[in-house]
Amino acid sequence: MNGTVTLPPGKTARLPFAAGLLLALAAVLLIGEAFARLSLPKDIRQQFGQDPTQERIYKPDPELGADYRSFDDYRALNAFHLGRLGPLDQPKPTWLLFGNSFVQGPGHLADTAERMLPETRIFALKRFVDLPLRAAEARQLLSQGLRPQRIFFVMQPIDQLQIGKRPLSFIEVNTDGAITSRLRWPDQPWTYAVAGSRLATIAWIRSGRAAGDPSFDPRRVTETPSPRVQQDLLRIFRHLGETSRRFNVPVTVVTMPDRTQVLGRAGFGFQDTLAELTKSAGIDFHDARAPFVEAADKMSLYVPDWHFSERGNALLVQELVKAQAAKASTDKAPKAP
Repeated sequence: MNGTVTLPPGKTARLPFAAGLLLALAAVLLIGEAFARLSLPKDIRQQFGQDPTQERIYKPDPELGADYRSFDDYRALNAFHLGRLGPLDQPKPTWLLFGNSFVQGPGHLADTAERMLPETRIFALKRFVDLPLRAAEARQLLSQGLRPQRIFFVMQPIDQLQIGKRPLSFIEVNTDGAITSRLRWPDQPWTYAVAGSRLATIAWIRSGRAAGDPSFDPRRVTETPSPRVQQDLLRIFRHLGETSRRFNVPVTVVTMPDRTQVLGRAGFGFQDTLAELTKSAGIDFHDARAPFVEAADKMSLYVPDWHFSERGNALLVQELVKAQAAKASTDKAPKAP
């Protein structure tokens, strides 16, 4: 015996194969890492504020996460519709409307209100804005002289999605003025491994675990919001209330129902919670569920994409008129909470 260990023929053949496999895997990972650093997917570029289509006109805000850097930036972004609406300080009675596509979209609530209420200027900028920025918009416009009879801050259960997936505390503004999201990293010892690899970071983001609130369930938006979501909503409403009192302009939060609520498939925990939160914030609240829940032929309230039909939008305008009339004689400005 000479002390040499001889491997069986099968094992000898497997060693080069295993080494080659490891080298090939390492090469693939290195190529993937290089590609990820040179060419980020669009959704990931938005996450880091690197999408060239993102507006770069924002600054950090301690309450809302982000605000417009200046009114000049805001005016440039909304130049077309501000021009269409005319001077901010014109004397014509004005309603300032905020909301999602159900409000701002073509043929929806704002357009229907313009048609049904020709004596009232419906001030709506016809573009989609995240929920917290709507409160920032109100302060921007009022600080420049807009004095509407009332601000209508229209919400649906789906408006929770924005602050559900990205809490206010996870909103960041980068040095270029783009809104980005702070990431939630995995626990140690994986934090540095994931953060140090762009490929691993992309996988972590797409897993959903990097979101500010991974426990948020978008399927349950009609139910009572979690305590964390309630705190974020309360911060937005308090900001609205402070703006309302500062400029002596009343605000009403109006909730329109989700189709599952109208069709009897879901309860109204969201609306019931907002009634309490707006009371705590010292602002008015109007729940527009009744005419929809009580309507005959509920399917006629919707168009095929599940936005409200002309009939549904007319019901909403009537609810705004009702809310305005109920407060006009007594509500000069909300009382402090």
